[in-house]
Amino acid sequence: MTTINNWSTVILTITLASLLNGAYVSDKRVPRTVNLIHGNSRKITNEVATPYPGFLDPDVTVLSSSTRPDAKAMPSIGNGHVATVVHSDTLYVDGLYNGQNSTSHRARIRSTASINITDFSFDIDSQKFSLDVGRGMYIEEYTQNDYVKVELKMYAHQWMTWLLVTEISVINNGGPPVVLNLSQTLGPVSDDVNVNTTQENDFRIDFSMTKEGEVEGDDTEHVLAVSSLVPESITVGPSEASRYVFLTAIGDDPMIVMAYFGTGLKSFLNGTLESSHVNHWESMWRKGRIDVGGNRELSKLNYGSLYYLLSEIPQYETYGPFFGISSGGLGHGGQYNDYKGHVSWDQDTWMFPSLLALHSDKAKIIMETRVRKHSEAKALAKAVGYKGAMYPWEIAYSGGNVCPTTDCLKYEHHITGDIALALQQYVMMTRDTHFIANEGASDVITDIATFWISRMSLNTETNQYEINEVMGPDKSHFPVNNSVYTNSVAKISLLLPKYALSLINKTADPTFEETAKQTYIPFNDTGRWHPEFDGYELDTTVQQADAILLGFPLMANITDETRRNDLEIYEKVTPTAPAMTWAMFAIGWLEVNNKPKAEEQFNKQMKNIVPPFNIWSNPADSKGGRNYLSGIGGYLQSLLYGYGGLRIFQDRLQFNPNIPPSSTSFNLTGIDYLGGSFDFSFLNNSMLITQTSPSIGEIKIVITSTGETETLKVGAVVQYPRSKAYLMLV
Repeated sequence: MTTINNWSTVILTITLASLLNGAYVSDKRVPRTVNLIHGNSRKITNEVATPYPGFLDPDVTVLSSSTRPDAKAMPSIGNGHVATVVHSDTLYVDGLYNGQNSTSHRARIRSTASINITDFSFDIDSQKFSLDVGRGMYIEEYTQNDYVKVELKMYAHQWMTWLLVTEISVINNGGPPVVLNLSQTLGPVSDDVNVNTTQENDFRIDFSMTKEGEVEGDDTEHVLAVSSLVPESITVGPSEASRYVFLTAIGDDPMIVMAYFGTGLKSFLNGTLESSHVNHWESMWRKGRIDVGGNRELSKLNYGSLYYLLSEIPQYETYGPFFGISSGGLGHGGQYNDYKGHVSWDQDTWMFPSLLALHSDKAKIIMETRVRKHSEAKALAKAVGYKGAMYPWEIAYSGGNVCPTTDCLKYEHHITGDIALALQQYVMMTRDTHFIANEGASDVITDIATFWISRMSLNTETNQYEINEVMGPDKSHFPVNNSVYTNSVAKISLLLPKYALSLINKTADPTFEETAKQTYIPFNDTGRWHPEFDGYELDTTVQQADAILLGFPLMANITDETRRNDLEIYEKVTPTAPAMTWAMFAIGWLEVNNKPKAEEQFNKQMKNIVPPFNIWSNPADSKGGRNYLSGIGGYLQSLLYGYGGLRIFQDRLQFNPNIPPSSTSFNLTGIDYLGGSFDFSFLNNSMLITQTSPSIGEIKIVITSTGETETLKVGAVVQYPRSKAYLMLV
């Protein structure tokens, strides 16, 4: 972030009045239908509403309630740079944290974007509260028969990513003047920042400086927010239709903040503010989405889930780096049960894979967050006595360790392997050689492998490498020796350099592969199952999916018998768990063709959903953190990698489709593979595949059962009986 030491100097340099009155609101630029209301709240009449994207069905992309939900059930709006829970008193900015080391958490900024209509001059006949995921906005509607309609919209702009927008529109069809009383939910003064607030030309200007840096000796961070003042009321006369806008622009560079605010106002005045936002959402939905037929509620859940994930990643990173996705998202992060806004394995293991399949451009942005913190990972490895690069269990702004306990740093080392797994998935799915060779990925891949070699010890009796004193995904048992998950993901890390470097004509250190082949993977040969760690006894309760992850996402080479045994053994001893556990069981049971068990586990995830806006809670009792993006990521994987059967290999993209429960069809639009895009339509007895954009080379489809093959042509539809198949380069 930009370092500013003298805020008084900045205040003197802000010239919002000239910015607005000269560049954007001159007599030549402002239409005659525009009036200035209360300084900077703009009123524009007779503006045509933004049309709904025609290929989306509002019946499944608009989530509505006739009553305003409890505050804990409200959705978030965000764009990867700034986010807020609707009508809360807080907004958060990506990368802005307060507190040193383990006390680090997202720094709360008072929300100037939270505007409420507190009183109406007319009797309300009907009201509706909606999250319109198709257009990426929250909407409130209040009507009186055919005489009055009031609409409030809130959204985080997808193009102007430093901008939060609230619009209020009023249609008065000939009745008495409509008066709306307004309020702004600022909430108490933040404990995380020191604030200098001024008003200039009716604009509110907040300079916020965090109170404590994340690492001792580091500078504190800052943001500037420029926002519209909110009048106590607005009045719309008889036979008038009026629209008002209230903006908050926020970021660490004053000039860019001012530019965004001015451009936002200009866009509103020329009628493109909302449409430019909606157009970006439309392009995202066109690029990648999931549709099911015959199951409206599941369709709504699919769109809502993908909306929440897509809202977390910026369209552009022009004005600064993206720091990553926390389990609670950017709209949360001030408290422990909101994960403090920290980034952990949840980003790479639970959220990343579905974005990789449908929005590989956003998946790359996630991978870039890990490459960007490579030097910090190297420093941590050295500090604790290892080589290579070791990523801490949780990171925030600095990339250093911010784990709330010492146990996670000391034992929960599988995070470094999880990042290697995500890198492997990305490279196999895209073969992005520029990322490997020129953007730092090859060094990260090599240094992760180097870390695991330094972390292992050779058992001279068995001649196998072991990893002792760790914590696997199941946090209820630690420290343990030879966590089957940790050892397996370390093995993946060691094999990755050979494949990745071969794509850029380089040779990996052969020691990596040799060590991988000698890595010990716990296995009970008598019962044909995987103990979670050395000494694990049957019927011991576990906290969440751990050993069953070997089948997916680790894709270990195990037999169907062993896969089935692992599922049966661990399902019995997992009474409660985060939602992703049930997603992984569903995927596993589909792998061994037990559809009734898969449906049972798939449906368990629904207990974590909080209506009406389909946010997710962890745990499922609705008393935990919200919005639980890890559960959302697991759920989307249970569709794509479960019922879609997607599997990523070095030389192919495999699919083995089933129809989701209570559905008649299953469509995957925009699966990204090797630079191209593919649409899949799965029906009860048939499947249709269309390549919609070219790949890095010609792609063929191979039907596994028959060996039948066909080269795909862009725009041409091929049809086969629904069966296991794969795509690969000709």
